[in-house]
Amino acid sequence: MADQTTQEYAVQTNEMNKAVELKLCGGLGRNKKHGAHMRAFWASTISFFMAFVGWFALSPVAIEVCSSIEVCENQLFPVLAHPTRKAYLKFKAVASGKKYCQYGKVGSDSKPENCKDVPSDTWNQTCNGVPQTACTPSATLTTSKDLCPEKCRKYNFAVLPKCVCSPGTHCGNTILTSGIASVGITIAVRVMLGTLLERFGPVNVQAGLLLFGSIWMFAATGISAEWNFILIRMMIGCAGATFVTNQFWCSLMFAPNVVGTANATAAGWGNLGGGVTQIFIVWCLFKPFMSAGASADTAWRCSMIVPGALFVIIALCMKLGCWDTPMAPRFKTSDTGKTSNASLWDYVECLKDPRIVIM
Repeated sequence: MADQTTQEYAVQTNEMNKAVELKLCGGLGRNKKHGAHMRAFWASTISFFMAFVGWFALSPVAIEVCSSIEVCENQLFPVLAHPTRKAYLKFKAVASGKKYCQYGKVGSDSKPENCKDVPSDTWNQTCNGVPQTACTPSATLTTSKDLCPEKCRKYNFAVLPKCVCSPGTHCGNTILTSGIASVGITIAVRVMLGTLLERFGPVNVQAGLLLFGSIWMFAATGISAEWNFILIRMMIGCAGATFVTNQFWCSLMFAPNVVGTANATAAGWGNLGGGVTQIFIVWCLFKPFMSAGASADTAWRCSMIVPGALFVIIALCMKLGCWDTPMAPRFKTSDTGKTSNASLWDYVECLKDPRIVIM
C-alpha cells in the first residue's frame, strides 16, 4: 500500500480508497476527507442509535400518555359505575399478587362474569360494623378504604392502577394500533430509501430523516387525543429507516475484508438504542422531571423534547462534518459501478430475482 494513500486518510485504505481497518479509537482525521471513513462510521452509528431512542421513546411512557388523553379503561368506564368490566374482573396486581376479584370469579378465568360475594364467615368476623351504604357482601359501593375495609370488598378497587390498559381494552388497542402504524411506516420508508440514497446520498438522507423525526418528537409534547397519538408515533417511526442508511454508508467506506465487521458493529450498536430508551426516557428524564415537581403529564411531555433536540444536533453535525464517500462530499451512482441514474424502475428489476423477494 502506497505511503501517499495511507497519509491521505486517517486509516489504512486500499486502491479504491476504502478502509481496510476499523479504527474505533481515533481515525476522525484533521478534516472531512482525512477522516471520512471513521466519521461516516460514527455518524451512521450514533444517528441510528439516537433514531431508535426516539422511535421507541413513547413506549415506556405509553400508559402515562393514555392517562393524559383519557382513554384508560377506568377513565372511560368508572369502576364504581361499571364494576363488572372484563378488564377489571381479570385484573391481578403484578407486584402484590392481589386480585380485583379477591374471593374468586363467577365464570371461567378467560370469560369471567362477575366477582364472587364476600364469604359470610369473613363478613361476620370483620365487617359487621361497616355501613350498608359503603358495602355489602354482594356489592362494593365506595372506593374509600375507611368506609369499606379491603376484606369487606367484593370488588377490590384498591388494586387497580390509575390507568387500566390491558389487552382488549380501548386503551390497549390504541397502543397496539400506534405500534403497528409505527412499524408499518418504517418498513415502507426502508423500501423507498434505496432510491433516495442513490439520488441524495447518505449524509443528506440520514440528516433528513433525523430532522423530519425531530418535528414529530417535538409534536409529541402536544399529544391530546388518540388519533394524534397514533399519527405522531407513526411519523416518528420513519426514523427507524436510518438502519438502511447506516448499512449503505458503511458499505461505501469500508473494503470487503472489514465491511462485514463495520456493518455488524454499526448495526448492533445502533439497535441498542431501542433498549436504552427504556432506561433513558424513564430514569434519566421522566422520573427526574417528576422529582423536580412536575406532574406525570408534564414530565412525559418534557421528556420528548430531549430526543427531539438531540436529533437536530446530530443531523447538523453530520451535515457539516461528513462526506458520503472517501473521495467526494456527495455520492454518485457511478461510485458503485452503476451506469444509470436512480429510478423507481430499479425496484421492479430487483423483484425479478426470487432471492431478493425471499430475503
